[in-house]
Amino acid sequence: MSTPSDQPLNIVAVSGGLNTPSKTESLVQNILNELSVATQINVHFIKLSEIGPLLGGAIYRNQLPQRVQDDLAAIESADALIVGTPVYRASFTGLFKHLFDFVEQTALVDVPVLLAASGGSDRHALVLEHQLRPLFSFFQAQTLPIGVYATDKDFTPEYTVKSEELKQRITLAVARALPILEWAPAKGHRAQVIKDKTQQANQQLGINKQIEQDDVLPSAAVPDLDAAENRLHAKTQKASVA
Repeated sequence: MSTPSDQPLNIVAVSGGLNTPSKTESLVQNILNELSVATQINVHFIKLSEIGPLLGGAIYRNQLPQRVQDDLAAIESADALIVGTPVYRASFTGLFKHLFDFVEQTALVDVPVLLAASGGSDRHALVLEHQLRPLFSFFQAQTLPIGVYATDKDFTPEYTVKSEELKQRITLAVARALPILEWAPAKGHRAQVIKDKTQQANQQLGINKQIEQDDVLPSAAVPDLDAAENRLHAKTQKASVA
């Protein structure tokens, strides 16, 4: 019988690019290619260029077509995410944000997320830190320390990556991500753990609905937080007695 560490990683990639072909899609695909060389992965690639029109003016998740609901379920049950967006008006695309407005807000706790973006110039490189990282910090996801930013000059006219510096950055980002990705104790098992959250979100979640949440959200990717906290408190109590 195989153990979790023997299972391929379930990677969900999301591209906020609205055009086809797309520099952002190419960037995300290059990251996936590099990761696939290093470890076994199953990939679900969500492209806003394909599903953007399906998001429409929906404000409740149950208003979305089944294809988009399936994509949301894939995001919520992923072992790790690779997300990329073009920079529009110094931020991610509106449809990229609209998609994540429908993600169940406790589903991504401790899930590793590799951030990527493409823009017209280096002036927008901080979109990774000022826009994407705060978004996934809201979900209490584990944003990986090294992201990947690309500019127009990094691509050929056919939108393939030509820059050696960008290729090296992708390799570095994947290399730094691997120890975190391969450690995940729930690898290959999050889909079943998260199933109830996804079903409830499909029935009840709306982007204008106020939802109360705990200061520390329960994780589906790491051992029980209460158990870990009790161990820490136990050590503190022993130290004070001594």
